[in-house]
Amino acid sequence: MVVFDTGALLIFYLGEEGADVVEDLLIRIQNKATKGFLNIINLTEFYYIIYRRDAAIAEEKVRNLRAYGIEIVPLSDNSIWKEAGRIKGEHAISLADAFAVATALVKNDNLVVGRDDDYETVNVPKIKVR
Repeated sequence: MVVFDTGALLIFYLGEEGADVVEDLLIRIQNKATKGFLNIINLTEFYYIIYRRDAAIAEEKVRNLRAYGIEIVPLSDNSIWKEAGRIKGEHAISLADAFAVATALVKNDNLVVGRDDDYETVNVPKIKVR
């Protein structure tokens, strides 16, 4: 099972180096060989970054992402938002990154990360796509 950071998904959708690693994971999720998660905060971040380029493309990419079968993790999970708050309080990372880490820790999954060095100070199992 894997949890995606926003950066890893952007690498895939923007066709950057490491996109093949993300694609392989998404196909495994789609084929039900593994489960994949994305926190709603990270989905929001993904959406607004693409939205700034083109609103219609942002809508399309979110539909496409959901079609892979990734489970969107809601804010109503108290264990995750509290863990995100703790992580943000103890580490110099963005709030969205704190939610990605918290989701991976609470679900006991690997965090799929892209180019962020922010995760180096956080003890979470990681899959680096580049």
